[in-house]
Amino acid sequence: MAILAHHQGAGWTEELYQATFERAVPDRENPPAGLIAHFGMPDGAGGWHVIDVWESEEVLRRFLREVVQPAAQDLDAPPFETTVYEVRDSLIPAS
Repeated sequence: MAILAHHQGAGWTEELYQATFERAVPDRENPPAGLIAHFGMPDGAGGWHVIDVWESEEVLRRFLREVVQPAAQDLDAPPFETTVYEVRDSLIPAS
């Protein structure tokens, strides 16, 4: 079942997000297995939010543990929290 994940943490900036993203996903043409959609955005108060949609929470947690958290630690990034929501309905128009 698909899930939506909301990631946020104090001290995250666009620059830190971009550096972490580039380490975690070095080739945008080859996204991580199980990722359906990814969005990064400022929160209006100087922080940063990330919204992902994944095929399952298990795939998300593995990617966070094996790829994102090590990349963030290499950059001395502050911790972030992830809230997961079950997706019950979606519409993804064909491009």
